[in-house]
Amino acid sequence: MIETVFEELRGIGAVSSSDEFSTKWLGRERSYLRGLRAKQRNPSPTVLATCAVRLLRTADSVSAMRAMPTPNKHKQLRVLANRCLEQILAEGARH
Repeated sequence: MIETVFEELRGIGAVSSSDEFSTKWLGRERSYLRGLRAKQRNPSPTVLATCAVRLLRTADSVSAMRAMPTPNKHKQLRVLANRCLEQILAEGARH
């Protein structure tokens, strides 16, 4: 799921690399996403919550919206934030 968020953010020009995604959107070190991939793990609920909050804040930021050239980007960011939150709920339901 986090790969989808990364790819969609890259598609709208909000991020250019997994390193940037790890630091800017997940609040972790540069190699975090690469580590998840290598270990075939999912991010923690804390990381997903951080990502969701940052996505929502960016969606609400008019100045940030001007920096990304894709129409309806605020809606896309909100959809991605909801995916992160849904993943947290799904993980919680399993435990």
